[in-house]
Amino acid sequence: MLTQLKSSPTHEVYALHLPQLKLRLMVPAMKLQLMSHLSDDELATYHDFTFKQPALRWLGARLSAKWLLKNHVHSHLKTHQLSLIKNNKGAPFCAVSGLPVGLSHTAELAIAALCTGTFGIDTEHQSRFNNTPAPWLTPGEQVCLSTLGKRTATQLWCIKEALYKAIGHGPFLTFCQAVSVVKWQPNSIIINNNLYTQITHWQYQAWQLHQHDILLLEPNYDASYS
Repeated sequence: MLTQLKSSPTHEVYALHLPQLKLRLMVPAMKLQLMSHLSDDELATYHDFTFKQPALRWLGARLSAKWLLKNHVHSHLKTHQLSLIKNNKGAPFCAVSGLPVGLSHTAELAIAALCTGTFGIDTEHQSRFNNTPAPWLTPGEQVCLSTLGKRTATQLWCIKEALYKAIGHGPFLTFCQAVSVVKWQPNSIIINNNLYTQITHWQYQAWQLHQHDILLLEPNYDASYS
């Protein structure tokens, strides 16, 4: 159910397969054990969901984050003590340590990530986009995408989502139209100068799991200021 993706000195990433979580929730003893990881407030939030699928996604992301924090940062605490709260931009962080936690989910996969610096993470099912998702991609990006062979619109969407989580604010569409990927190489991208950041060089780690693309993006300061 839970997969630890290959880590690096700067980041750790967990992925939880939601169909397997759903099956475990159907077994009363397993459901009780899984719910024991939530605080009272989190339990109330879970039970407040009207529909099962959003509740499953929320639970999967929270459990992934809690196990990640427990295993790599707060081994002395119980998982129900490791609540997540949001800052004024809506970004989640650990209520105990203040560490930012990256979250992303689809109908089938929930992702949690920790990183030593600025970062963004996103996951999407590989079949999400059969065509370029204009207007979220700029004309230059659409031309770039057409020359990149096996790289897909879904992967480029993941890059834009991860960038937004790392440095964005305001409407996502406005951000996507202002920030353009001008060069896309294996494990690195370059974006245009824009009003959001002066960091133009970024490095990324990409994985594929259960027919999903997963991408974690970090600034490459050495390249930016070389």
